[in-house]
Amino acid sequence: MSSNPLYRLFIAIPLPDHQRVTLSHWSASMQKQLPFQRWVHPSDYHITLQFLGACTFKQARKVKRELKQIVAKEDPFQLQVRDFGFFGVPTHPRILWAGLGGDLHRLQSLYHTVAEKVEPLGFTKEKRRYQPHITLAKKYGRNDFPHDRLAEFPPLHGELSWTVDEMILYQTHLYRSPMYSPMAQFGLG
Repeated sequence: MSSNPLYRLFIAIPLPDHQRVTLSHWSASMQKQLPFQRWVHPSDYHITLQFLGACTFKQARKVKRELKQIVAKEDPFQLQVRDFGFFGVPTHPRILWAGLGGDLHRLQSLYHTVAEKVEPLGFTKEKRRYQPHITLAKKYGRNDFPHDRLAEFPPLHGELSWTVDEMILYQTHLYRSPMYSPMAQFGLG
């Protein structure tokens, strides 16, 4: 047994229950029309701020210390689910996602603060432009994806806005569903 176990970690904003339920109902209604290979478990819906990857206990402790300092200076803010989109080739996308609206400036600011604080701990900043989203499904299957009809997809029903009031350090458990569990939670403000 290793004396230095590794954890697969990332930092994210969780979704409240009512958002998870709303997105879960929408996803369930679309599964026959959109044959993705894997639909995300509703408990795993989140907005990623920073992927960390494999971490030792010591690294995780340092990350927690930084996150405590960050949240002490951050006030809660509003987000909402806005639209749907995809990443990848339009006819066979890798990811189907729900897009966000609301105080995106605050979300971007939080993203940059987190990246800057964990970089000195050995974690690489993402080089691509930050595109905050909620992943709903992965790996599109057969036939062509109806990307040109995305605007025709049924709208979401229910409360689409919420107050972001915490950040979570999540641990990934590969091959489980749900596959993410909170290692530590940090309330904003």
